[in-house]
Amino acid sequence: MDHGQDNAGHRDDGHPADPVPIRARVLVVSARPSLKRKIESMFGPEVESLRFARGGAAADRMLDDAACDLIIIDRALPGEDGLDVLERAAEARPGLSGVVIIDSPSADDAVRAMRAGACDLISPRTRSGEVRRRIEAAARKAERSRSREERVGRLRRLCHTLKDAREQVSGQVGELCNDLVEAYRDMSDQLTDTRMTGELETLLGQELEIEGLLRTMLEYTLAKLGPTNAAVFLPSSGGEFSLGAYVNHDVPKDHAELMLDHLADSLAPVFEERPGVHELSGHTEIAAWLGADAHWLEDRGTLVYSCCADDECLAVLTLFRDQGRAFAEQDVRTVSIIGGLFCDQLERVIRVHHRHLPKDSWGVFDPPTRDDTDDFGFEDYGNAA
Repeated sequence: MDHGQDNAGHRDDGHPADPVPIRARVLVVSARPSLKRKIESMFGPEVESLRFARGGAAADRMLDDAACDLIIIDRALPGEDGLDVLERAAEARPGLSGVVIIDSPSADDAVRAMRAGACDLISPRTRSGEVRRRIEAAARKAERSRSREERVGRLRRLCHTLKDAREQVSGQVGELCNDLVEAYRDMSDQLTDTRMTGELETLLGQELEIEGLLRTMLEYTLAKLGPTNAAVFLPSSGGEFSLGAYVNHDVPKDHAELMLDHLADSLAPVFEERPGVHELSGHTEIAAWLGADAHWLEDRGTLVYSCCADDECLAVLTLFRDQGRAFAEQDVRTVSIIGGLFCDQLERVIRVHHRHLPKDSWGVFDPPTRDDTDDFGFEDYGNAA
């Protein structure tokens, strides 16, 4: 039959209660065998560990070798003052509790001991029961201090873990925000491209003549890109290219016609079999494409779009302006969309104009036969075959 235990340390059947273990690691520093035997008989089975040292040097080594929660130190050590040993131990291990065994403590001794971390001063002449009670109280205090330090340690580790987790989550949130920004930008670009595609398809789909198609396409292109020189080179049935239409933004008029005639002979044939949009900038890059004719464009940023259908070039769209206003990435995307839609409608227009002929007899365009300038500042040179 089990018996309970009351708060006074007695079981309810009247027998003394078993001692409650104390989670304290105790070091006793004394050269007196009697003191060692007394403390060992009092607390040997109750504390977590109980060690003995005869002097300060031995105590220092033991403190270095293993953790200690409570040090019981005899003031009268052979050849040294026990308070000196306590001060060294307290300085090296803040939070260490101490009990000093001292014969006749003075006020100065008491102050010095308390500053070194002592929680009690006990005379060797104190009755055994009182000694046990006071040392046990000191051990319980050391136990509480140890538990508190362990909790603080756990909290520190938890804080470090939470900090690492927070930094990790913050990094992931940052990456997610960047991904969302990129996704929003991509979606915005796609919506813009979709809106522009629908808008331009409607405009170009109404044009079934070359002149109107060129005018509408160039008007829309300049509305999207801003002030820019633009030219459309059209292939003739003889295999050469001629100027179909152009917009002159900043080239002197007497120089523009000569420049564009040279580009029709040099630039258009280079990109005839290279469909899609191409960006040229800087003298070295332009010279790599145009060779000796690079001087016509060497100080300008240039976009070239070759309109190809069924492995045949239908037109070469060229846009160029001063490098101080270089084309942006969005401009390249815009020209790619415009060029593709222009190419599709241009193929339909050619099909309408040549529908009475077999496809292998279509040719493309005749050489330009006239030039006039309309109210928009466009100069049109080409006619449909």
